Amino acid sequence: MTAAEILFFGFFLLFSILLLFWMVSSFVGFWFTRVPFVPTAGRDLLLITERVALSANDVIYDLGSGNGKVVFALERLTGAQAVGFESTLWAHWYAQLKKLFINSRARFVLGNFFKRDWSGATVIYCYLYPPLMPQVGEKISRECKPGTRVIVRDFPIPNLRQTGRFRTYGKHEVFVYTL
Repeated sequence: MTAAEILFFGFFLLFSILLLFWMVSSFVGFWFTRVPFVPTAGRDLLLITERVALSANDVIYDLGSGNGKVVFALERLTGAQAVGFESTLWAHWYAQLKKLFINSRARFVLGNFFKRDWSGATVIYCYLYPPLMPQVGEKISRECKPGTRVIVRDFPIPNLRQTGRFRTYGKHEVFVYTL
């Protein structure tokens, strides 16, 4: 084998290993949560920030933060302290790496967000599937303080009283709750 062939094989092998890691990690994350990774558009986040009046005084928790896009955007747009909870390893690592490059103060927690304490949040953002929403509502009712705002994209929480509702540019429905 020539040096070029060895180098090509090495890159191919490394790419294959990274692709396998991404696929297995995504599958494991989906297996445990039953929620796929679906990002929120940046212009939708800007509208959400304006409509819900998020500020630098808020502590925002993103349940299922994926690669951190929402966390970084809300931190940048509002100056708020932002925390992302994610169970998929590749997405968590990606967010941690991006955090270093953009010099963010955001915090990312690896693991099941249902096993974490939500009482420190003044705002909770989530884009999860309908079967999880009653559990999310119960945990919010149990752990969050009065005045905590909850922002949910597309799938409402049936056991919380809605205080607002609007559509984004991407035609997604946003439900707002205030405890």
